[in-house]
Amino acid sequence: MSLFEFVTVMVSMILALCLGHLLRSASFVAKTDREITHYAPFTLWSVVILLAVVNHWWSLWDLRDVDWSYASFVYILVAPLLVSFATGLMSPNHSNSGPIDLRAHYARIRRLFSAVYVTYALFMWFDGPLFTEQAVFGAVGMMHVPIIAATVVPGVSGNDRANTVAASTVIAVLLVVMVVRYSVA
Repeated sequence: MSLFEFVTVMVSMILALCLGHLLRSASFVAKTDREITHYAPFTLWSVVILLAVVNHWWSLWDLRDVDWSYASFVYILVAPLLVSFATGLMSPNHSNSGPIDLRAHYARIRRLFSAVYVTYALFMWFDGPLFTEQAVFGAVGMMHVPIIAATVVPGVSGNDRANTVAASTVIAVLLVVMVVRYSVA
């Protein structure tokens, strides 16, 4: 087993747990017989996390030639831990009683979610320049700017429209990143 494989096993496990947590929460909401108040920004930010986890895992391949040290391992571990925490924040209460108000849930977690996800995006922005030859303000680096800008919105605004537009913007940028970076010519 190479050091790259050794390092990415831990990161991959955390990202897989995020994906599992997202799917468990979505299936819980889909099958519960409890009354649910749906809320678009909650759903859209959950999609953001899904796309981020998939993109994060796929981008690990860019790190295959890194000369790994314990410090670089710890740095690379921070982002998946942050997105895992963001995933946990988005998960609604799975208790067996009472209605599920996704709007109220989102209102409770939106500021912390925003701070955690902005920090996640910053770590993801700088891993390429730190460990590969990716430019901070290159094409991929600059894609982080609208993601971070839009992710600040839940931290500063409780406005439904602003939160919906912000999450939709992040989804669009993540999809563009995935298509531009990973499409085979």
